[in-house]
Amino acid sequence: MKILARLTRDDIRSLEIAVNKAACARQAMCPNAVPPYAPAQAVDKYFREALFAYADTEYLQDYFWRDLAGKYGVEQTALQVDFNTQELFISES
Repeated sequence: MKILARLTRDDIRSLEIAVNKAACARQAMCPNAVPPYAPAQAVDKYFREALFAYADTEYLQDYFWRDLAGKYGVEQTALQVDFNTQELFISES
């Protein structure tokens, strides 16, 4: 792996927020997230909203990676971030 850059704290925070929101949305989509006695209409609405929340987080993460890839002229799939050091890495193939 090769270090491309040291990201700003704002960049790291944006990615952390998107990753945390995705984790929460995945948890919300678990089948046991809603009590079995909940009305079907409420269950449907709950899972629809959870799915939309997850889709939003996927978009935010994809936008983040696409923006960095464009900024550094590399493929998006080759990028990784170390949250502790704030370093942006690229996989060397």
